[in-house]
Amino acid sequence: MKDFEYRTHNYFEPVPRTRFFKWISDRHLIYQKRCSGVKPPWTEDTILRDYKFTNPFRENDYVTIWMRENWTNPNKNKSFEEIIFNCCLFRMIGTVEFAEEHKWVGETWEPERTKSIIENRLKNNNRTFTGAYIITNQGIKAPKSEVVVDHFLKPIWENKKSIGQIATEYLSLKRTHQELSKYRGWGGGGFMSYEVVTDLNYTPVLEKAKDKMTWANAGPGAVRGLNRIHDRKLEKSLNQDQCNVEMKELLTFGKENSYIKKVVLKNVPEEHIDMRTIEHSLCEWDKYERVRLGQGRPRSKYVAENTLFPTKLFKKGAVD
Repeated sequence: MKDFEYRTHNYFEPVPRTRFFKWISDRHLIYQKRCSGVKPPWTEDTILRDYKFTNPFRENDYVTIWMRENWTNPNKNKSFEEIIFNCCLFRMIGTVEFAEEHKWVGETWEPERTKSIIENRLKNNNRTFTGAYIITNQGIKAPKSEVVVDHFLKPIWENKKSIGQIATEYLSLKRTHQELSKYRGWGGGGFMSYEVVTDLNYTPVLEKAKDKMTWANAGPGAVRGLNRIHDRKLEKSLNQDQCNVEMKELLTFGKENSYIKKVVLKNVPEEHIDMRTIEHSLCEWDKYERVRLGQGRPRSKYVAENTLFPTKLFKKGAVD
């Protein structure tokens, strides 16, 4: 931890890029204060205090910390195809509770067992699927357990070797994302395959990926964030190529501008800011700006006293 004195940020500063990086700094400072044992409130910014915003750095997310500590890191010496499938399994369901019961899948997988665990947990009202994102049935008229296992996970299991070969050959987040997106449940806007590729970025599968500083999959929130940065209409559509050019420009600005580096981001480890950080933070910053400008509100209020995230796990986060 570097410095916990309270710093106010002028969110009415006229340069959107500066406001964006100030959001990253202030949200990360909340995380740092929390880890240090400081009692809430961790900010005087009423928007950050009252509404739920995820960490700028995904590796500091509670579920991701658990995944690294208990899922991928202990199995880092397994085959690439095994790691790929287990990352898909974990993110398709998305909860620590399910993963603790199911366990890592080795050289053999029993789909019926996976379905049974899902069905029994749902029947007993036990937490099963994540609430962070929605896994739709994509028009398939079948129970959720059958959809995710038979239609979304089985094809990955059957083709995990070829997916692993693509990752090995190209050492590219983008190329691996494209390959995963071919499969039902992982394509569309590419959200789910992006989640998995981001996990693989922290495993031997893609830890040496050549494009972690040049590529990210921009979702709708990130597109709105870019439109705010460039003072465009919020609903303007952008293709992925344009998004990546603009996100790369933003990343370069954050790393090379002396004011941003030394003043705005003084509490943020520069080496951890990559394209994923930019893409994700654009989405969260768009939510912040919506509230600030009276354009809407996030769906979740934040109540510090009711948090489920234990400090001991937070201290294991990858970014201090």
